[in-house]
Parts: sequence; structure tokens; C-alpha cells
Amino acid sequence: MKPKKLPSGNWRVRVLDYVEPNGKRHLKSFTAPSKNEAVLKALEWEKKRPSATYGELTLEQAYKRYIDSKAATLSPSTVKTYRGYERRDFPLLKKMKLKDITAEHVQTAISEISNKYAPKTVRNKHGLLFEVLKAYCPSLQLTTHLPQAEIKDKVIPTSDDVRICLDNANEFLRVPILLASSGSLRCSEICALTPEDFSEFGVQINKAVVFDDEHNLALKLPKSNAGHRFCPLPADVIKEARAWEHFGLSPDKLEKQYQKLKKKLGLEFTFHSFRHYFASELHAQGVPDKYIAKVGGWRDVSTLQKVYQHTLRNREAVYEDKIVNIFATELKVIKGKKEKKQA
Repeated sequence: MKPKKLPSGNWRVRVLDYVEPNGKRHLKSFTAPSKNEAVLKALEWEKKRPSATYGELTLEQAYKRYIDSKAATLSPSTVKTYRGYERRDFPLLKKMKLKDITAEHVQTAISEISNKYAPKTVRNKHGLLFEVLKAYCPSLQLTTHLPQAEIKDKVIPTSDDVRICLDNANEFLRVPILLASSGSLRCSEICALTPEDFSEFGVQINKAVVFDDEHNLALKLPKSNAGHRFCPLPADVIKEARAWEHFGLSPDKLEKQYQKLKKKLGLEFTFHSFRHYFASELHAQGVPDKYIAKVGGWRDVSTLQKVYQHTLRNREAVYEDKIVNIFATELKVIKGKKEKKQA
């Protein structure tokens, strides 16, 4: 399925339709104004064939076909991850034809990798396998038992932690920390910024930088509509950000610089945790979740509550004392009423 540009300027894709008993091949052509449109037309046509057509495909071929069909609509980083899964996952299962794969084969393959990878990784790998089989082998009903997700306490920096990081950060890292902690910017969003994105009130977020499947830097739109947003910032942060001399940095360079600071200070949290700090601090200060989600780029309040709404460590003692005092007072009142009634 190799796209070819025609003299008219359109793109054409040819795919195998059928083969005559004498070996003569018949191709079906799809033409469109752009290469991606032509490829998508061809792939959509192939998908509408009877499922039996795909039974002779190996799982490896199905993986490639599925990822190719989605590449135009997925982010470069997601395509890169999928290509990695395509190359490395389930080598024995990949050799099998789709018509021969059973739910037991899938369960065995998942069980084999469960001792090697974290539960979240296993779930991600199974997720792609499930989608591939659903697309090309819809009659196969999977009821795979997956490893239970690990529950880990997220370490969120406190305001003191952020100040310590800022005091010790070099001129390269200081602005990214400011933008992540006071503006909720992701690493990929910081790397895509230009001075023109800043106004006197804050910063406009409308793009991100990620690595594609060939490990080249690629500029992409935010993952969702929620990613398109305006983040208000303190005037001092805006002034410092505009004067920053490292616009256009790569995500791995930013991460490498943060790892140095993390090691130096003995930090327990990741760079992404500054976004957690942003959400948690606003929540603790009584800012409505709906507004936090809007400014922070979360799709909905439930996502914010599920992932980012944590109690700050330096407030735990205050909250604990408040809880104890509430019930000590209430139960004392109840006891007093009971004793008075008995008297």
C-alpha cells in the first residue's frame, strides 16, 4: 500500500482486491486530494471486507495494518508507543494466524508478561492487542484476567518544596518549574512555547512537542479540546518567561536537567508533579474544581478528582486536627444530652 502522487496532484493508493486461480492479481484503486485521505479510504475499504478475509493474516500483520490505519489521527507519541509494542510484544503470538488465536492464547501471553512489567504497562499492551483483535477478528470474545493495578501514593510537592526547587534551579530550569507549578503547563507544552504565546495576563496553550516513532521532534495539537486554553500567570512569572533564552528546547533535555536537580536535592517527585501541586493548591484554597480543570487542561472534573486532587502534605496535620476536633465536640454533645436525659 504505497501512495503515489499523480500528475493531477491527487494521490492514489492501490490494494490487492483478489487473485485469479492462474495467479493474475487484481488491484483496487483509491484516489484523494491528500496522501492520508487516499490511505484512509483504502484502509476503510479493507476493513469492510468480511472478517474471514483477515483470518489468514498473522497477528504481526494485523498489528501493522491497525497502526497504519490510525497513524493519521493519533499523536506522534502514541504512534511511537504503538510501534514499540508492534516490534516487541508477544513474539510467539505474533506468528499465529488470526483464525487460530483463541482467548486462551491471549491469556497465556498476558500471564507471561505480567511478571516482567508493571500492571499498568501490561494493561496498556493488552489494550492495543484487544483493539487489533476487535478490528480484524471480531468474533473472538476476550475475557482476559489482567493484573490488579498498583495503588501508589502520589508524592506532591508543597509550596516549600517548590520554593526550594526554584532557589536551586539553574537559569535553564527555573522558568519551566515556574510555568508548571503556577500555570499547570506540561513538559511537552513548555517545550513548544514561543515568546509570542505570552501576553500581559498569562500564556496561551495551543500546541505541544513530542517525539514521533522515529524519535524526531514533532509539533502537535493538544490531546483534547481542553488542552487549548489560556493560563493566567503572575506578572513576575510572565516577565521572567519572556526573557528566557531557551525556547525550543526538547523534552528529553528538560527532563535531564530536572533529574540533576532531583538528585541534588533528594526530591521524591517528578517534574509532572508540579502540575499536581497546581491543582492541589488551588483545590485547598477553595477554587472550584470546574475552573481548575479548565485552566489546567483536564477534560472534565472527574478526571481532575480522580488523578490530581490530593491533600498537600503540609496541610495534613491541620486537617487531621480539624477532623478530631469536629467529632470530639459532636460526640461530647451527644454524650451530654444522653446523661441529662437519664438524670
